[in-house]
Formats: sequence, C-alpha cells, structure tokens
Amino acid sequence: MIPSAPPSWRLTAETLADYLVEIGGTLVSYGCPSYRLEEVIRVVADLEGFTAQAFAIPTGLFVSVQRIGASGPHAAPILRMVRVKEWGTNLDRLVLVDRIFNDVADRKTPIEDARRRLRELDRRPPPYPSALRWIAAAIVSGAAAVFFRGGPAEVAVAAATGLMVAVFAWALSKNPSGRFLVDFLGGLTAAMLAWGFTRIRPELSREVIVLSGVIALVPGMTLTTALAELAQKNLVSGAARLMEAFVAFLSILFGIALAIGFEHILGADPGPSPLRQGLALPFQALALVLASLAFAVLFSVPRAFIWAAVASGAIGYVATALGTRYLPGHVSAFAAALAICLVSNVFARATQRPAQLFQLPGMMLLVPGSFGFTSLEDFLRGDFVGGTAKGFAMLLIAGALVTGVLLANVLLPAKKLL
Repeated sequence: MIPSAPPSWRLTAETLADYLVEIGGTLVSYGCPSYRLEEVIRVVADLEGFTAQAFAIPTGLFVSVQRIGASGPHAAPILRMVRVKEWGTNLDRLVLVDRIFNDVADRKTPIEDARRRLRELDRRPPPYPSALRWIAAAIVSGAAAVFFRGGPAEVAVAAATGLMVAVFAWALSKNPSGRFLVDFLGGLTAAMLAWGFTRIRPELSREVIVLSGVIALVPGMTLTTALAELAQKNLVSGAARLMEAFVAFLSILFGIALAIGFEHILGADPGPSPLRQGLALPFQALALVLASLAFAVLFSVPRAFIWAAVASGAIGYVATALGTRYLPGHVSAFAAALAICLVSNVFARATQRPAQLFQLPGMMLLVPGSFGFTSLEDFLRGDFVGGTAKGFAMLLIAGALVTGVLLANVLLPAKKLL
C-alpha cells in the first residue's frame, strides 16, 4: 500500500537523490517497467517533501530532485544518473526492494541503512541453483511442446533441446561478449538438434521441436512490456524495448536460418511436416502445472509464493481455453490478461506484495512471442503472405494483452507502487 508517513525535513536533496537513483537503478535491473519506476520515484520524493523528475530507459535512469518551496542558492535541483548494463526479471529481489522501499517510507529504516541493504542484494545468492534453472528451462520447453500439439516423442526431444539451450546460455553468460550471442546460438542449437532428431525419426515435427526448444529465449514478454510502455506514453523506453525484442527475434531466426543453410549444403530435405494430434486434456493440465512451477524458478519467485505462480498460470489457461471456444483469439487473450491482472491485484492487496509477483507467471503463458517467431520464419521461407498474417496476429494479441492489463489496473488497482 502507498505509505503516508510525514516527511523528514532533515533529509537533504543530495541524500534523497542518491537514494532514489540507487533504488531506481536496482529496479531497472530487476525488470521493473519504466512507467511504474518513474511513479515510484515521484511518490517517494513527494513523501519526503521534495519534487522529483525521473527519466527511465532499459539501460539507465536520470533523476532530478528539488525541495518543494525551496528558494535561494541551495534551491537548484540535484541531478543524478546511473547506467544499467545488465537487466532481467528477478521477482525475489523485486520483493526485497519493495520491502526496503516501504520500510523507508514508514520511517522504520533510515535511508543510509536502506542503501546498504540495496547494495547487499547484489551479494545475495539466488533462491534456486543453476542446475534447477536448467531443469526448469527443459520443463518449459517440454510443456510448450504439449501446448503446440506435439506428441510424447516431441515433448521429450523438446525438453532435451531446451535443456541444451539453457546450458549453452549459462556458459555464454560467463563471457561479457559471449552473452550477446545467446539468442543466435540458441536458435542454431535448437535447429541443429531438431534436424538431427528428425533424420533419425522422420515422423517427428521439426516445427514443434524448434519452437519449443527456444521458447524460453523468445522475447514475448519484452514485446508486451514495450507496447505497455508505449501505451503509457513512455515513448523512448517503449521504443527501446521494442527494438530489443525485434533484434532478439532476428538473432534467433538467423541461427535457425544458418542451420537450414547447412542442410541445403548437405542436400538434406526435411520434407513436409507431419500432422499433429496433440495430447489429451490431463497431459495439458500436467504441462500447465509444471510450466507454472518452471516459470517460478526462472523468474526467481520467492519460495513462499510458489503457489501464486501455479494459480496465475491456471487462471490464464482456463480463461484462454474458455475464451477460444467462443471468441476470436485476440479477444480471448484480452479476457485472459484481464482475469490474471484482476486476481493479481487482489493478491497484491491481500499480501502487501508487488502485483508483478502474481501476474508475470500467468502472463508468460499468454505472450505472443511464438506468433512473431513463426512469422519471421515464414518470411525466411518465402511465405510473405503467411508471415504478414502471423505478424499482424502477434501485434493484435500483444495489444489485447496490454489493454487487459491497463483495464484491470483501472477497475481494481493493486494499491502498490511496485
């Protein structure tokens, strides 16, 4: 809940500016959207008797702080800037930052102690070991194969592919330059493994294996966040995230294109895709639960809130399943996003935790990244009509998700800044 403690008039503009830029840079690196971050900085400064202007982008933050009603030579605004070189989604640390922020606003913790606690977050071990994250990536790929109507063999191969991609991504992340090749080598690895498996078992669906194998790399959430920021008129940040998603799509696609090029050199024709029947409903329900748990691990959901990931995924799946039975795809996506965000805001109110903690796992099952990936693949194969149609469907679904989130925050706000 937004705190309302009285301002501390002994606080200087310099101290507050240092605190705001530190907590803001931390939130940027942990995946907080720019429009939400700028609102946090404005409200915190207002509670302390200051006015603040913030300009956040995915790679940095600019903050200007000035005391309300100040005059004289010391009334000039204090400017701070921080550069963010690495960012991702870490809900465990986001919850801890939220706790620090509320302790300061409620006068339970002085700003000096809060800054020390923020610096200690970087030394905090992750809630889950790397090996478990690899297993989670494999589970996500296997579950995606179920959702893409793959059979038992495709599910097993997709899980193995997802595990291999995750291990390669972990190894590359250790190299400051190699981490930029994760998307490209992930696409190349998935395509080469799919080619090898389909040479042994021609009845396997190559499309299911490739798409499921790279599903953890497809930037569907980045695309959705970018459109949300553009809708909130954060044009610079939204455009930057949009280009980030587009470059990631291209990197994955070029890795797959390179694998296809090797096949042409070797004279290997993959042949037509086999018909897919899909698994029964009980297997889809099991895949849903496992995927929700896996996303909880990948996004570092605190262990006490693992149940929230499963509940969020179940709500999204049920809403989508009911919606697609009676409504067009983009309308069912809007309804699912609205349902997830309304329930997430209820949980945020009840637990006094950030709404993203309950919202993100369920939204990951809805993001339209697969449409963008397959549309670019169609363009690569020369199917410009099919690629254009899928690209438009991707944007339509992304817009539906954004609208569902915005409407939920109007109908039932979480009353949480984060």
